[in-house]
Amino acid sequence: MERKYEEIAKEEESVEGRERRLYEASVTGSVNSLKRLMAKDPLTLARAAVTCFNETPLHVAAMLGHLDFASYLLTRKPDMTMALDLRGRSPLHLASANGYVEMVNILLSANPDACLIRDEDGRTPLHLAVMKGEVEVTRMLVGARPQVTRYKLAQGETILHSAVKQNRLGALKLLVELVGEVESVNSKDDYGNTVLHTATALKQYETAKYLVERPEMEVNAVNGNGFTALDIIQHMPRDLKGMEIRESLAKAGALSSRNMPALPGIGHEFMGESGITMVIENPQTPAAAAAAVLTEAKAPRPLRGREMKIRENTKEWTMKKRDALMVAATLIAGMAFQAAVNPPGGVWGEEKDAGNGKKILAGTSIMAQNYPEGYRLFMACNAVSFVASLSIVFLVVSGVPFVKRRILMWLLMIIMWITLTFMALTYMFSILAVAPSNDDTEAMLLGHKVPNITDVVGVSLLVWFFLLAFVALVHIIRFLIWCVCNVGKAIIYCFRIR
Repeated sequence: MERKYEEIAKEEESVEGRERRLYEASVTGSVNSLKRLMAKDPLTLARAAVTCFNETPLHVAAMLGHLDFASYLLTRKPDMTMALDLRGRSPLHLASANGYVEMVNILLSANPDACLIRDEDGRTPLHLAVMKGEVEVTRMLVGARPQVTRYKLAQGETILHSAVKQNRLGALKLLVELVGEVESVNSKDDYGNTVLHTATALKQYETAKYLVERPEMEVNAVNGNGFTALDIIQHMPRDLKGMEIRESLAKAGALSSRNMPALPGIGHEFMGESGITMVIENPQTPAAAAAAVLTEAKAPRPLRGREMKIRENTKEWTMKKRDALMVAATLIAGMAFQAAVNPPGGVWGEEKDAGNGKKILAGTSIMAQNYPEGYRLFMACNAVSFVASLSIVFLVVSGVPFVKRRILMWLLMIIMWITLTFMALTYMFSILAVAPSNDDTEAMLLGHKVPNITDVVGVSLLVWFFLLAFVALVHIIRFLIWCVCNVGKAIIYCFRIR
C-alpha cells in the first residue's frame, strides 16, 4: 500500500515538474526545452491549456517577444492564439501593447480573428496598441480586420477617442487615414463629445490643430451639454495653449453654440437670455405649423462663458476681501491688546500715596487714577473692538460650512464696521485723556493757550459716523432693490405657469 502511494506521489511530482519546466522554457524562449518536454509527454501543451489559468506559454512568449518559441507553439497548437488570461487578454493583446511587430505578424497569420477579442475592460489589441502609440502594430491590426475600428468602449468611446486621450497623435493620424469616413471621425461618445471636444478639453494643441484641418471634421459639433469645442476652450483658464487652440478653431470657422443658427427641419437648442434652455421646432413641420413652440428644458443649463467669468471674478473678489478682512482684524486685535496693557498716559512706576490712607500700586494705569470715568469708557470700547476683531479671525479660520459664502462675507463686514467704530471711540477717549487743557498748571505757567482738542475730536467722529451711515444706506438700498427684483421675478414666473 505504501509503495502504491509513493508511485502516485512520484507521478504527481513529475507532472508538476513538467509544468514548471514548461513555464521556465516559456520565459527563456528555449525551443529545445519545449521539444524535450513534448517528447517525454505529447500532452504537455494540452495540459497547459487546462492548468495554466493565469497565462499560457504563448502569453509568456508574446509578452517577452520570443518569436521562435511562439512559432513552434503555434505549429503544435494554433488555437492557443484565442486563449485568455485572468484579465481576458489574448497573446495578441500582450504583443500589441509591447509593440512587437514580428510577434503580432506571427499571431495574425495564425488567426486574424484574434484582433476582435475584447478583454475585461472591453479593449481589443488595437486599443492597447493605440494607447501605447505603436503605429506599425496599429497598421497591421487594422489591415487584418478593419471592422475592429468600430468597436467602442464602455462609455461609447471610439478608437479615435482612445488615441486622443492618450495623446497619441501618430496613431490618430494613421487611424483617420485608414478609416477615412466622416461618420467615424465625427462619432461621439455617450456624452456627445467628438474627438475634437476631447482634444480641446485636454488642451492638446497639435491634435486639435490636426483635427480642424481635416475636411471631414465638423468643428461646430455640439456635445450633450450644448457646447461646441470653442465653448469648451472659452470656459477653461486662459494660457498659451488655450489661446493657440482658440485661434486654430477660429480660423477653421468654429462658432460658439449661442451664435449657431438653427438648422432647417431640425430642432435646435440654444440658451435663452432668461437662463432657460429653449428648444425651437421648425415652423414648417406639421406638428408646429401655427408657430414656433418654446418649451423649458429640465436638464441643468451649462454656464456660458460670460456667466463663468462673472462667477470666477466673484469668487476671486470674495477671497481677496476675506484675506483683507483677516489682515485688518489681526492688526486691530494687536492694537487693542497693546492699548489694554499700556493705556494712554502709561502706568505708575512705583507705589504712591493717593491720600485717604490709600496707595497707588506700581504698574496700574495713570489714566484710571486721573480720569476714572474716561478710563472705564476707554476700556469698554477697547474690549468691544478686541472681541469683535477676534470674532472675525475665528469666523474666517473656522470656515463656517453651514453659512453661504455671500452671507458670511456680509456678517464679516458688519462685524468689521462695529470693530472700526469702537476703535474710533477708543481713539477719542485716548486723545481726551492725554491732551492738555487750559486748566493744566504747567500750561498756564508757560503762558500758552492750549487749543480745545475736544472740538477737533468731535468733528472727526461726526465725519466718521456720517460716512458709516452713508455706506449703510447704500447697502440697504441695494438690498431693497434685490428684494423687489426677486419678488417681481417670482410673480412673473407664477403668472407664466398659470
